[in-house]
Amino acid sequence: MRMRRATNRGVAVILSAILPGLGQFYNREFWKGAVFLVAGLALGWASAALVPPLNEILAGKPPPGLGRLMIILVLLLVCYGWSIVDAYRGAARRAGE
Repeated sequence: MRMRRATNRGVAVILSAILPGLGQFYNREFWKGAVFLVAGLALGWASAALVPPLNEILAGKPPPGLGRLMIILVLLLVCYGWSIVDAYRGAARRAGE
């Protein structure tokens, strides 16, 4: 009989806070980890591509894609939050609680 390795909830949460999906990888939920990692990286890349240059921000000009940027940032925040909560719950399940 194969024993399951218990995981620490705090470590899983910290890893997911660093990068979405890392906590799932720590919990050995590789498919979930891959989905969160790809989603987090894609949303991060998309938001970085829409951020206007610093001189436009300092000049007070509204950026042309502000609506899209806000939507992507909200989705990125949801991805981070969901990843953290899921990593915590996954570690608790593995610990048998």
